[in-house]
Amino acid sequence: MFRKILLATLALALIGVATVIYLWNKPPEKVEDKTGIAITATALTKEFADDEQKANEQYLGKVIEVTGTVMETEPKQDGTLMIMLDAGDPLVGVQCSMREKGITVKSGQNLKIKGFCSGSGLLGVTLTDCIIQNQHPDK
Repeated sequence: MFRKILLATLALALIGVATVIYLWNKPPEKVEDKTGIAITATALTKEFADDEQKANEQYLGKVIEVTGTVMETEPKQDGTLMIMLDAGDPLVGVQCSMREKGITVKSGQNLKIKGFCSGSGLLGVTLTDCIIQNQHPDK
């Protein structure tokens, strides 16, 4: 009886260790590998402003393909870029934290950016691990 309990405990421990090793070594999800929810910057910020809880249920942690006009850009300390897409309000927009370094965009440029939605903050909706899907000519 004791031997069966010991073997069962050992088997469960091995399964637990194997699961931890698998999850630890699992590569992170990339936005390129997922289909995004297409939406404009204005519509996305409006949904979060109207009902944040409902918007969180619909978008939080999911891949979003947001289209909008660059309101401003700000370089970050790690060499990447934060792009703020215009949402019709000068105080809020969609903040896109870019993954790649060396990206250059200009204010007024139309972009489609794909990234993971991190929810709403003081300055609007935040997307992380973003990539540019396509660049449209300036206005």
